[in-house]
Amino acid sequence: MIKEAMNQRIAKECIAMRVRRLNRLVTKIYDDSLRPLGLRTAQQTILVAISLMTNPTPTDLERRLSLEKSTVSRNVDRMQRRSWVEFVPGEDGRSHSLKLTAKGAKLLRESTALWQVAQKKVALLLGKEGVTALSRILRHSALSSPFF
Repeated sequence: MIKEAMNQRIAKECIAMRVRRLNRLVTKIYDDSLRPLGLRTAQQTILVAISLMTNPTPTDLERRLSLEKSTVSRNVDRMQRRSWVEFVPGEDGRSHSLKLTAKGAKLLRESTALWQVAQKKVALLLGKEGVTALSRILRHSALSSPFF
């Protein structure tokens, strides 16, 4: 009985579970908005990062965006196949960086209006206090970044 009560409490109150559910909900709103362009939120985030960074490598993206290597690799591979990004060989011949193609830059520009629609929906969902709290938490976290 005590275990069941604790499990009920965890299911009802666990902050991690609620944040993960919120993440899925917010991601779905952005993905649904960007779907007409064949673009997903994670891909748009990577495109934005590439556009703002100087000669980023996949490892740079992993660090800057706090993403797993497999997530960056999978998305970059898809974006390369769609001609949104391309690899540029490094001077040493072993490393390579990423850059947007003309098609990728155009896609990023076209996605702005759809992103704004999703942004408004999520802002309404979270409310002003929620958006402010989110910004404050991330600004003071170890995962903060200059542009994300």
